[in-house]
Amino acid sequence: MDSSDHVGGVLRRVLALSLAPVAAGTCGSIDAGGFEPVACRAIGETSYLDGLKPRVAADYLELRARLRGASHAPHTIETSGTRCARATDPAACEAKIAASSSTDGFALGQCVQLCPQNVLIVSARDDVDTLSSKEEIKAWLGRVDSPTEAVLAAALEGYDVSCGDDLPGGVRRVDGGYEVLATRLTSLCAPVETTLYVLHVSADGDVGELASEVIRSTAGACIGRRAPGLVERAASGATVLGAWLAQVAQLEAASVRAFDVLRRELVHHGAPRPLIERAGAARRDEVRHARAMGALAVRHGGRPRAPRVEPQPPRSLEEIAVENAAEGCVRETFGALVGMWQARFAGDRAVRRVMQGIARDEARHASLAWALDRWARAQLSPAARRRADEARRLALDEIAAEARRGPPPDLVRWAGLPGPRAARRLATHLARSVPALAAA
Repeated sequence: MDSSDHVGGVLRRVLALSLAPVAAGTCGSIDAGGFEPVACRAIGETSYLDGLKPRVAADYLELRARLRGASHAPHTIETSGTRCARATDPAACEAKIAASSSTDGFALGQCVQLCPQNVLIVSARDDVDTLSSKEEIKAWLGRVDSPTEAVLAAALEGYDVSCGDDLPGGVRRVDGGYEVLATRLTSLCAPVETTLYVLHVSADGDVGELASEVIRSTAGACIGRRAPGLVERAASGATVLGAWLAQVAQLEAASVRAFDVLRRELVHHGAPRPLIERAGAARRDEVRHARAMGALAVRHGGRPRAPRVEPQPPRSLEEIAVENAAEGCVRETFGALVGMWQARFAGDRAVRRVMQGIARDEARHASLAWALDRWARAQLSPAARRRADEARRLALDEIAAEARRGPPPDLVRWAGLPGPRAARRLATHLARSVPALAAA
């Protein structure tokens, strides 16, 4: 039996075990009035340096970002001040700035998929320091006494503070510090939810939540592997089913690029030809899926949008393995199970018919993910394999948490999505089947 047949058999057993008797807007309570807009360093990109007032004045600040992995070079995302303005030896100062680096870094805002590590280069007279942790940044700043510092404090705690029109964002002075209007994605799948927060940032830099509410909820699709660099864009439609189908069509179109990138990366890393060919075949499957789901969406009043996928630098084999452990071995495998469920229970006959074909393809894609996992793990260090295991475990936890929420009733009825109880059973039996899937 080849690995595809084996994985398909495991998934059918999971489905059988799970077949127990199967019997949003922005008009909420948070008042955004009175908040001042946040400065942008570029269109839609929040500035973290403009207006900082650290304890010791600096001549020059440079914020650098780097994706994890030795193959990724750091790049400058924002600067402030004049390089080496007061240095007694400007050439030596310039050399120090150029050579500044760190293997560590801090996050700014929420990290969903690719998580850059940031460092701050600080130049003051002849001294050049590299700050690479949240604690170092807070110690360098001292008291929070400017709006930018309040925004930076919120970002260091994983909140997004928008400077554009797409999402609310702002800051205002209050007794004892600042209040910041920030957002986070609080559910990434079924549904995709964005929550708005009013945060209090104390003079000491401590961040606390004063109020929160969900301001955006789309019938997102826990539909499988998410493309690296995918930018969430909410689809719309005249009906709940149409909007959901449009969202799925967008994700399927993004998967075309995901498998195209994966195929090229497998070639680069010398993967066996069968793996490369299977990635190419999966790409062709996703082209068909995107067309089929797009046609269904239009039929039900949906308005599909083209996906926006930001270009990403080449990834190391470890990065591919860690991403595949979560997105392939868990999300894509769970997506195949959901597709098999829909092929049985979708109330709309056209949806049920389309999902029968897509579910078969997605089971093959899940098999590819587990085959890639076995090949990549053989090339990795023990520490890297542990990181891949942890990514898989966290993804299983996310699937279990997402299953508890469940989709809108219309999607259970017409799209055949599993309700909360059924989704929990699917997630539970999938987690128990990981050893069998890994042994394919």
